Amino acid sequence: MSVINSIFSSIWNFIKRISKNKAGFVGFIGLIIYFIVTFIMPSFVDFDDEPKLDEITGPIGSRIVLAVHVDDVDTYKTMEDLEGKTVGVVSQTGGPIFIEPYEDTVNVETFRWNSRRDGPGIQAGLIALANREIDAMLIFSKSVTEYIDNQEDPELRQLFEDNIAISNPTLGPPHLLGTDTQGRDIATHIVHGGRLLILTAVLGGVISTMIALVFGSLSALFGGVLDNVLTALTNLILAIPRFPLLVVLAGLISFDNTLFLGVLIGLLGWPALMRAIRAQVLSLRERDFVEAAQSLGLSTTHIMLREILPNMISFVAINLIFSITFAMYEQIGLVVLGLAPISDYTWGVMLYFGRTRGTLFNADGASMALAPVLAIALFQVCLVLFARALEEVFDPRLRSAV
Repeated sequence: MSVINSIFSSIWNFIKRISKNKAGFVGFIGLIIYFIVTFIMPSFVDFDDEPKLDEITGPIGSRIVLAVHVDDVDTYKTMEDLEGKTVGVVSQTGGPIFIEPYEDTVNVETFRWNSRRDGPGIQAGLIALANREIDAMLIFSKSVTEYIDNQEDPELRQLFEDNIAISNPTLGPPHLLGTDTQGRDIATHIVHGGRLLILTAVLGGVISTMIALVFGSLSALFGGVLDNVLTALTNLILAIPRFPLLVVLAGLISFDNTLFLGVLIGLLGWPALMRAIRAQVLSLRERDFVEAAQSLGLSTTHIMLREILPNMISFVAINLIFSITFAMYEQIGLVVLGLAPISDYTWGVMLYFGRTRGTLFNADGASMALAPVLAIALFQVCLVLFARALEEVFDPRLRSAV
């Protein structure tokens, strides 16, 4: 019990210290929100993977609405009001999915998406509604604009205006971020697309930081031939442009798992940090407490883990955060270029499809690319703000300067 109390006390003290830096505390809260959205909410929010032709690149906030005859606009407002009545839906749209829970209480009239005899299914359903052949119709809000408000056929436009009204414009749940090029809800993709992307970036950042920490420490502590070899290897890798090298390797290596990409990024991302850690260890090993430990005959492992590492933990932690940031950017860059797996749906894959399918040129579908951009950018902002707060937590001089 005392161990649990000690853990909670440490966490509480950490939060109190973080809260003194307002910007850092905002970043900390933001990371918690990201954790909830990307790691917890997917268990409660279903991934929308059902193509719906009527909802393709629907605008933000769009939803299924209830269309009825003008004489029934005050009578039929909910699905419960339509018990025993005939409701029209169109195949390959959002209507059949929405009406499934009510199939036992209403009569469902299904119109084909397109047929030679009746033409577009949505239009055929609206004509049937206007002629009172059905009592109501489930229709996507974008289809209302296309088939009723902007109807080009003057006869049909007059027929619909005289006989059809929307009794419930908020019948279905809203697509908070609109729909993509297959009519799927983008908001559910944002919820499900962050976990693997973040895990891969964290994996790449941790691997690169650990390699840099080990190589930098060994190089500074042992010196001599080992220092020369590790420094030469570091300079060689630094001389090669990192992202172009990643592009070449990603083109040569086939990835069966996106996490393997994080390993590759980590194996190439350590040289710059290794030089910085080497310089830190070279400086710390000249301190009195390290010399005292050496004079007592303590092992190199003890000196590194118990004397030097605690004094540069803040430097390592902050650079770990920045390594995660760079790993995420590199991962997304490879995905957008089509050089990384797109079978696992992530924010990067959303950007890839948003670019290749031209949604940026469609005002109703631009959120397919803009939503993951904002999600990635805000995550990076939260990381950077949190890193700045960590500097104050670990460095008393910064706390006293504030």
